[in-house]
Amino acid sequence: MLRKSWMMAKTEIRMVFKNKQVKGIPVFIIAMSVGFSIIFAWLGSISLFAIGPELEEFQMFYSLFMPAMMGIFITAIPVMLPVMIAADSIIGEKERRTIIPLLATPLTDAELLFGKMLTAMIPGIIVAYASFGLSVALVNGMMYFWAPSLIWIWPSLLATIQTLVMPILFSALAVGIMVIISSRVGKVYEAYQWGGSIIMPAMLVAFSLMLEGTGIDWIIFGFVTLILLVAVIGLFRLALNLFNRDKLITRL
Repeated sequence: MLRKSWMMAKTEIRMVFKNKQVKGIPVFIIAMSVGFSIIFAWLGSISLFAIGPELEEFQMFYSLFMPAMMGIFITAIPVMLPVMIAADSIIGEKERRTIIPLLATPLTDAELLFGKMLTAMIPGIIVAYASFGLSVALVNGMMYFWAPSLIWIWPSLLATIQTLVMPILFSALAVGIMVIISSRVGKVYEAYQWGGSIIMPAMLVAFSLMLEGTGIDWIIFGFVTLILLVAVIGLFRLALNLFNRDKLITRL
């Protein structure tokens, strides 16, 4: 199943990125990450060299709030991309009437669905990891320029693991939800509206980094990861039941 789905996904990814709206999302995500990384490093330099009675409060704000904000840009914002791709790949094809040849292929429903999921997940994960790597280089490089004694200020071990794991889980979750939504709506913009709500749970996970160092941060991370894994498996099974080519063709 994996080989056939992968071959389908490679073709689908090339087709999806012909859409100007989808093509602009990776640029937007990386630009936002770069901009906030510069702000992150700049505020960090202020916390190093500022003096006065408010310095301690500022340093506390910086150490708690800013990593959580970075987590939003690295973990939550990239979820926009698989949502957009999944909507365009399924509902967009229904609108353009290009889904009929695909539904007529000898692929099974599971292979078709998994191929659609890979189509949306792979670009989203690549953009998330590229954004993360660029942000790490910018933040630590700029801080090292201002304070050579500081070799590494961000991310922590928890933030790194969370950033590597969560984009995969949230991308899979987003695609599963979008498949279900696409079986109930007929326009791409309607799917975009529903899909935007998926970003909110990802933002809450990113804000959990504010609890880092309290002793329950890893427990929360493990608990959320387990919930997402169960949700992804359950959604895939539900989406497979809804992703019926005969029903899709009758709705066209």
